[in-house]
Amino acid sequence: MSADAVTAGAAVTTAVLFTHARPEQTSPAVRAAIDAAAKRNCTVIASPDEHSKLGDAAAGVERASELPDRPGMCLVLGGDGTILQALRAYSGTGVPVFGVNFGTVGFLAAVEREELEPGLERAFAGDFETLTLPGLRVKIDGPRPVALNDVSFIRQPHGRVAELSYRLGGQEVGHVRCDGLVAATPVGSTGYNLANQGPIRAWGVEGYVVSFIDRTR
Repeated sequence: MSADAVTAGAAVTTAVLFTHARPEQTSPAVRAAIDAAAKRNCTVIASPDEHSKLGDAAAGVERASELPDRPGMCLVLGGDGTILQALRAYSGTGVPVFGVNFGTVGFLAAVEREELEPGLERAFAGDFETLTLPGLRVKIDGPRPVALNDVSFIRQPHGRVAELSYRLGGQEVGHVRCDGLVAATPVGSTGYNLANQGPIRAWGVEGYVVSFIDRTR
């Protein structure tokens, strides 16, 4: 998947690696990824922190102080949290993010861990289709202005009930007294938005969901 459109089909020559927070769970998969990349003459690259985390499994992985802006692919061996980290890192670049599920749910993964070897073979061969994911850009001070799941505005604890409104094209379309609101993408609509009794949107739908938070429910 990608946060922007990309044309797949050509063999991947460079791949940035992201892995699970628990390296012992992915060490064999890392070795399998390095072997699969070598067969395609693909260079696997990792950040210093990622490289150190991998330990002995990092043999064959290039350590880079700065990750390339546009590698051929970003390979993720982890759960949805790690995949989201990779998607944020390469949002808007057209770099495809290929996730192998080593987490619990794997909602964002392309293949399950049981499909590791054929999945890696297809990934490095460029034999995949990409799905463009929308995001929400927030005007705040911080290193992560793009949200791929949702953005929440929540009133301070023990503070007064908030009065919130939102506008589309400069026209107000909602105004309510509440505890906050959740704005979610279709992918993120099954998260906090659903817990907040908001509607679910299918992947590929253009648009987003806004649901108000009422802690008295």
